[in-house]
Amino acid sequence: MKKRTLYFESLGCPKNRVDTEVMLAALMGDGWRVVDDPTAAELIVLNSCAFIEEARQETVDRLFDLHAHRRKGARLVLAGCLPQLYPDIAAKIPEADLVIGIEDIPHIAALVGDGDTAPQITTGPQFIATAQHDRALTLSPYTSYIKIADGCDNRCSYCAIPLIRGSYRERPPRDIRDEAARLIDTGVRELTLIAQDTTAYGRDNDTTLAKLLVKLAKLPGEFRIRVMYLYPSGIDATLLDAFDHKKVLPYFEIPLQHASDPVLKAMHRRYRRKDIDRALESIIRRFGDRAIIRTTFIAGFPGETTAQFEEMRSFIAGAPLDYIGVFGYSKEENTPAGKLRSHRRDTIARRVALLQETAQATMEERLSRLVGTTTTVLYEEFDAGCALATGRGVHQAPEIDGITILTNLEKERPGDLLTVRLTGRDGIDFTAEVVR
Repeated sequence: MKKRTLYFESLGCPKNRVDTEVMLAALMGDGWRVVDDPTAAELIVLNSCAFIEEARQETVDRLFDLHAHRRKGARLVLAGCLPQLYPDIAAKIPEADLVIGIEDIPHIAALVGDGDTAPQITTGPQFIATAQHDRALTLSPYTSYIKIADGCDNRCSYCAIPLIRGSYRERPPRDIRDEAARLIDTGVRELTLIAQDTTAYGRDNDTTLAKLLVKLAKLPGEFRIRVMYLYPSGIDATLLDAFDHKKVLPYFEIPLQHASDPVLKAMHRRYRRKDIDRALESIIRRFGDRAIIRTTFIAGFPGETTAQFEEMRSFIAGAPLDYIGVFGYSKEENTPAGKLRSHRRDTIARRVALLQETAQATMEERLSRLVGTTTTVLYEEFDAGCALATGRGVHQAPEIDGITILTNLEKERPGDLLTVRLTGRDGIDFTAEVVR
């Protein structure tokens, strides 16, 4: 029997990617065959992002584009965060033949098969993928995210995530361990733990992120563990002990957002500058130059003074930060900060540009230190057309930190964890030679 054709596109964060992989597996298990060209598909699914206005606009623009170029009779599905934020969006965007929210993710095959049009979102988001849900990995056969929790109770004043993803909820350690073991058995060599706040993990299961890492690190096999979205105040000595395990990478993604206490308070962040300094100092004291630190900052938050902005800029110039993302403040409706008077758009843009300039200088200095050092690279792909072998080092998280080009391969194969010497750098991309 000829399989029906499916085109799937995922926007936004790694948490969205996991949801996409669940939906893909469900549809493929129901007889759909994935194609790379949306114009060749009988079913098109767009998993949306709604985090900030720019992301929402990207989703809507892409939906309209897919609708305009789809083949005659093809169905278009809008899924995920945007419908969850706007439960009545089906009535406003008739271009979508089916609209499903987060709670509907595991049921997409049945919903598509039923032929319903634009069901409304009637329940809060409680779904989180477990070891019982099949996933079609989309990064590579050797890399996978594991969502250990979803939702958020931090309630930062500028953030719409609780409105989209709901309150914090987490998976039991055994379920996470089962999924990790299954992924390792299928050839995955890097497990990346994700959540809106990974340091919150354990509060519902009388455990901690540190204990979870220890359990996962004891699984048999050759693999490594990376952790993303660490909340600064959740970094303590016990957690750093867990990061000291040989299978856990000394890679710390810590969204700081600002460095001025009054702004952090207005953001409803549950830490202050002294807590940031303490966390960074403890990481560097424990891991030295092996530590890789990634963070993000928001410029132009309502009420941010020039002095407070310059305080953040000065902090970035002197801090041990390897990767720095800079974002302009985005006013989000139904958030506490959304009720405050915002800076002018040109003021925010100017501050973003200045902060990016400072961040780039800091990154250049920090990343340059890595050239000439020995590290481990996960060899992920060989492009026969370009005769190019690429992977990612300890210092490179999936999708965001560039790649490492391997220059002297012999019998090595994709999926191998290789000891290499970093020989050069172009921005966030590196070259390396295998150490034999």
